[in-house]
Amino acid sequence: MVNFEQEILAYLSLPSIPKKEWDKESAFDKGVAVVELQTGREGYAVATFNPEKGDTKPRVTKVFGSEPFGDINRVYVVPDYMDVDNIENADLDDASKKKAEEIINEGNEIANDETETATLPNPENEYSFDFIHNDEEAIAYIEAYNKKNKISGRVPQKHDAIVMRLAVIYADENKPIEE
Repeated sequence: MVNFEQEILAYLSLPSIPKKEWDKESAFDKGVAVVELQTGREGYAVATFNPEKGDTKPRVTKVFGSEPFGDINRVYVVPDYMDVDNIENADLDDASKKKAEEIINEGNEIANDETETATLPNPENEYSFDFIHNDEEAIAYIEAYNKKNKISGRVPQKHDAIVMRLAVIYADENKPIEE
């Protein structure tokens, strides 16, 4: 058993320890190193390796225990990014792959829902509402809306800001009711 697993997972924001072991050649920014502790047990640490900066072997950048460590026994490279187009090739266990696919699908559904349910103001009237015809009527409507909804803050005075605020109010009043 290797010590400090929960600490390194939290520190690197990983769902699990990567499975792909370092090839002992390629550079990496972050890796999960298994180091030998002075007590003879093993512990996880964060490591890096960049031969362009003069590294000849992986360098430990973060340890989680107070006891000294010796040699690095093995290193698992943390990928710089997740390829959302091809989860099957990701360096994850089956449960993490399934969870990643679920998260990607949820994100795609949310993006699709937002584009489908977006309601645009009436293009025939730049003020979004048919009963508003000028800036003075718009300011009065915004003031009444703010008072009714207990919104504090300054009412816009410039035409462009008034039109944008009315568009926001229009979208808020016409958004679909969530079940």
